[in-house]
Amino acid sequence: MQLDLLSLDSVVTFANAWNARLAPLHVLINNAGIFSIGEPQKFSKDGFEEHMQVNHLAPAQLSILLLPSLIRGSPSRIINVNSVMHYVGFVDTEDMNAVSGKRKYSSLLGYTSSKLAQVMFSSVLHKRLPVEAGVNVVCVSPGIVHTNVARDLPRIVQAAYHLIPYFIFSAQEGSRSALFSATDPQIPEYCELLKADEWPVCAFISQDCRPTNPSEEAHSVETSFEVWEKTLEMIGLPSDAVERLIEGKEVKCRYGTQND
Repeated sequence: MQLDLLSLDSVVTFANAWNARLAPLHVLINNAGIFSIGEPQKFSKDGFEEHMQVNHLAPAQLSILLLPSLIRGSPSRIINVNSVMHYVGFVDTEDMNAVSGKRKYSSLLGYTSSKLAQVMFSSVLHKRLPVEAGVNVVCVSPGIVHTNVARDLPRIVQAAYHLIPYFIFSAQEGSRSALFSATDPQIPEYCELLKADEWPVCAFISQDCRPTNPSEEAHSVETSFEVWEKTLEMIGLPSDAVERLIEGKEVKCRYGTQND
């Protein structure tokens, strides 16, 4: 099935087609991501900074819209492949596109803020999903992985990228934390424990498949809720979308209608 994360219409069309199957969905792994190292700022056709859309907005939209199938497949899991780079990220909810000039745009800023936004959004989604829904949300760090993430960069940059000695994982090794989070029987127990303790962030699994703590900034409950509200607004969903979907009600999205 085709899915283009640079098009929110595409995400909605995909989710509608998947849900129409009325089949259970047990695991959703949001793995796709971009890091356009050294590239100028680019925007999707939806008008959003590309790192923010591909790494955060589109996976967030997909996760919520697939809730009917995830609930049908419960116990189920949403696994968001994140990055240790979120530790240096900062999210300005008034400037998610990084166009105000308050912060000088760089691909590093675009990438790290999108990854932090994903953790913050995941933490609120984790809180919004009642235990009885049977859907758990986990963020994972794959570690530093030697993949083709630099495929669109100039050849000289690609050459430098491949020389960096810290690329210690192959793509197969880099999948370990995501696969662990998707399959280990103790993950739902861990998520429910965090929920019961009212811990401010969702489960975060490190590249060595151990629970770890997201960044200090990710613990800001106030900013996380601002990210949540702003994200829903950007992806065209109502503020009560999760609650409505859990109750089996229909939710209208601003995107995708022209393709349905």
